[in-house]
Amino acid sequence: MKQTVSDTYNIAWFKLAECVSRGEKERALGVYRLLAHSLNDAALARQLEGDILLSFNTQDALLKYQDAADCYAQSGRLFKAACIYEHMLLLDSQNNSYHTILITLYTDLNMKSKAEEHAKKLDNKQTIKK
Repeated sequence: MKQTVSDTYNIAWFKLAECVSRGEKERALGVYRLLAHSLNDAALARQLEGDILLSFNTQDALLKYQDAADCYAQSGRLFKAACIYEHMLLLDSQNNSYHTILITLYTDLNMKSKAEEHAKKLDNKQTIKK
């Protein structure tokens, strides 16, 4: 029986999940590298790599998420970039630069209430530090 490209693609996703669930970091990253070639979205590929690294409690995940958010923003997908930064803020709540970036993104998206929310949080954090 001949496998189709779609079947191979699906198997790769399951193999990736299997490696992650077993804690096989290097193997998971190897499968990811092969799978990433089939993704036509660089931002999504970087986000996926960040997710894999995060599952292994790797600080490098934040760097990959940063790359993904930058790619989303550069391609005009500001809401997706904001979602990535919101996730990064949950992972590293002490990083005030995430609030600043989110204020800019939400302002560009005309989401005034979200921009104000992050401005208040940033102001509160800076007041506490003084």
